[in-house]
Amino acid sequence: MKKIAFDFFNFLKNPQEKFNETLSLKQKWHFLFYILVLDFILVIIASTITSFIDSFLFELESDPIEELFSNKGAFSILIIAAVVIPFIEELLFRFFLKYERNLLFHFFDFLTKNKAKTFWDTYFRTFFYLSAILFALMHLTNFGNTNTLYYILAPLIILPQFIGGITLGYTRLKLGFFWGVLQHGLYNFILFTMLLLFLNSSSLTNINNEEYTLEITKLELGLNRPVKLTTYISEDRIDSIIGNNTMAKEVAKILNSTDTILLKKSKRINIRFINKTNSKNPETIILDELKKHFE
Repeated sequence: MKKIAFDFFNFLKNPQEKFNETLSLKQKWHFLFYILVLDFILVIIASTITSFIDSFLFELESDPIEELFSNKGAFSILIIAAVVIPFIEELLFRFFLKYERNLLFHFFDFLTKNKAKTFWDTYFRTFFYLSAILFALMHLTNFGNTNTLYYILAPLIILPQFIGGITLGYTRLKLGFFWGVLQHGLYNFILFTMLLLFLNSSSLTNINNEEYTLEITKLELGLNRPVKLTTYISEDRIDSIIGNNTMAKEVAKILNSTDTILLKKSKRINIRFINKTNSKNPETIILDELKKHFE
């Protein structure tokens, strides 16, 4: 682990396309395991910055990425995250890092009589880091924020993806394209498995008193199809509201909320409200709780 980390940080000082060493299959698996561990360590450290921004400056709205994986089963989510996305992203952002696979530069090389190859060798370091930067910038689409501070802090927000980009680039050059895809797939598989098993839902509200019961749970990934939000009304009052994997804005709309922020929230929730008496306004109770957590 220590040697791999040392070699990796030395490589970052002056990235080179070619490696002179030949590794056995066992050595390649050994390398892959430790570079994956190193990747997770560095990303966890960088993610503390993202968490600080999300907790103390402004909420990072992950609606786009949540929408991509919503209404799908766990198996489908893992296939998309650990197989489809890694292959596409590695093909787009790191396949070209090996000159022999770079058809565009081969074409320019043919037109310029080998000058493109010289240019590639001279500025390979720039191309390497540019691939990692573009990879990180692409992940800005994971968030729905549009405020000025979001764009100012964007380099810090996507720092974990930039770190992922350079470790994946290192693996792609040292071991080959397949191993880069495998590292990317294993990283996503571990990440999404942890999310699905332990972090997918978090309780926001759990109130049970003589007047009403209200349970609201936030979902990071809306597994499977939503259970239609159902409102039961009798004698001009709401008796109950039950819904799974539904958007906060849908609940707000049904309750005739005029809050513009709440009406835009695509966060998925499970909600269960049971009205036991007429002593309070159910709409106010529920909307107040939603505002508390989503504004």
